[in-house]
Amino acid sequence: MEIGSRPLNVNPRKIHIWRATRDKIFAARLLQKSLRIPLEFNEADNTLFEKLKADPDNAFRNQWTSLLRHEKPFHWQRLSLWLLYHSPELVPDFLRITCQDTDKPKLIFVTDCIRFLLKLYPDVVDQSLITSCLHPDNWPSHHLPQKAVRIYVENSERNAVYYAWSVARKEKMVLTPETLLCFVKRFTELGDVDSAIEAIRMVQTMENPEFSMDSEAVLRHCCKLLTLDSVVGAGSERNFRILPKLLELGVQPTRDLMNVVLSNAYKTGDSQLGQDILNYMQAQGLKPDSYTYLTLLTNAVGAGDSQRLEALLQEIQVKEELHRNPWIMSKVLHAHFLSMIKENDFSDDPNAFFYSMLAMYNRLHDITPLKELSVVPYHYTPPSGSGDSPPSVVALYIVISTYLRCVKSIVNVEHVYSRFRQLVLEGHGTIAPLAATDHTYNEFLVAFRNDPRGLRPAVRLVEDMLSSVPKDAHITKKIARIEVEHAPPSSQTWNILMSCFVFNRQPHAADKVKAMMGKHGVPCLIDTWNMIINNHANSQNVPALAQAIKQMELEGFTPDKYTHNSLRFLRDPERLWAAVEELDQGPDSDSGVEPSSQAATKEPDSVSLLDQGLQRLKDSMKAKT
Repeated sequence: MEIGSRPLNVNPRKIHIWRATRDKIFAARLLQKSLRIPLEFNEADNTLFEKLKADPDNAFRNQWTSLLRHEKPFHWQRLSLWLLYHSPELVPDFLRITCQDTDKPKLIFVTDCIRFLLKLYPDVVDQSLITSCLHPDNWPSHHLPQKAVRIYVENSERNAVYYAWSVARKEKMVLTPETLLCFVKRFTELGDVDSAIEAIRMVQTMENPEFSMDSEAVLRHCCKLLTLDSVVGAGSERNFRILPKLLELGVQPTRDLMNVVLSNAYKTGDSQLGQDILNYMQAQGLKPDSYTYLTLLTNAVGAGDSQRLEALLQEIQVKEELHRNPWIMSKVLHAHFLSMIKENDFSDDPNAFFYSMLAMYNRLHDITPLKELSVVPYHYTPPSGSGDSPPSVVALYIVISTYLRCVKSIVNVEHVYSRFRQLVLEGHGTIAPLAATDHTYNEFLVAFRNDPRGLRPAVRLVEDMLSSVPKDAHITKKIARIEVEHAPPSSQTWNILMSCFVFNRQPHAADKVKAMMGKHGVPCLIDTWNMIINNHANSQNVPALAQAIKQMELEGFTPDKYTHNSLRFLRDPERLWAAVEELDQGPDSDSGVEPSSQAATKEPDSVSLLDQGLQRLKDSMKAKT
């Protein structure tokens, strides 16, 4: 008997036939084959189908509830299969309404329908469908479909997960190890260590050989749980909180598990504890892998231990499986960059800084992509014994961003950007994937910001990004020849563009950037508001500054230290507070202050407004000469 419901009785043979037919429909849809699958469908079924299609919440519901109890199982089975095959978009309404009926369909039928939709038509399934149709109150005490439990638990919020857990335990329902591990996963995601360990203990007591404490499935969940571990106690009593409990349950300290423990040890800031864990791993014959080295590299950089970093690099270079690992190579390059930052001020000798990074890059990767970008000249020859593997996106980004921070010539920056954009449009296999995020574009923007002549290229860069995204679309264009979607300008991109004009004292152009953000539906974040406030404070535009502060607060942002730092540029702070008080008292038609949302609607639909700011800058430069 299902809790709080009256499940419809179905002959076991009918269940088998229904599920076999459902599997045929699933295979046909998955393989996109137009197979002829004979389905029973009579006139009464068709009447129900038409009412479901026309008016599910009234006509269909009323017709369904008027059926006799013994009629419903046959209609439900025929209609569900017909909908799965011909009209899957109507299945959610069908399930929701029939599951709300007093005479509920078999949970296994409902589960199979939802699994079908999740696999083939996920867009028609929402959380409410799962939580209502697979609710624990509908779970049978015996022969509980385990997939129903797992789908419910994986797609429910915190309270619903705990309710499902309490119902299963109170009714003493049988949960398989796989289902218990699903609870472990959700408890881990919810940060509930004790409940997760309790569920693992239940798996242990079942003594299922496929889910022993040293099985891959159990260890995978334990590794994830250990990411929540912390050190408790003090002095000689210090110990991890979670690890000992897992070991008591018989969980084996494998390399994967100890890698997480090693990472946790270094995160405590106790380098000796980390070294002790590493020594234990070596004593147990646990060979370090890429995850181990990533942890060691991260710790060496954090500790500023350049000697340890070099020793690790030498170890990595003699191990082919690590030397070819793109994650390791990217981490090595990033580690070198951070160590250089800690030891040197690259503004003192930017050329030396860049060539130090280039030397490390040469040890790891093929130089060709950098030549194609004009970051290094074509005649440049790397030292003998240099790496030949293609660089990862991260490695390439690190070197490009280093170059842009070191180069002083705006002409060179423009040339490299032109090459970058051309290679992206051509679908270059190594360089084009950089356009999948805004990071590289943002680095170019920062480089353009350093020179007044870079303002026009900065505008063109954002135009380039916008032109790569279809108007009024939620998807981005795919770059030619490779399956990479081009990233649109992010809030940070727009913020950097605005800063280009603020730093170069072009307040009107900066205002136009904010208007364009509104046009493109980009929200103002706290950094954007701080830039807007900085712009108005620099130009001594007190009415606009007061309006910006009020608008920022209305949108739920609280002024921070950067907001207050910008206000120091005001020559007459008292005038600002007076303007703010006027705004608090209500709109004043004589104040000349216009809300930003209204101002945005009055901006012409053109980037040419930004060009006006550029032209003013050009004119002022001519006047000075």
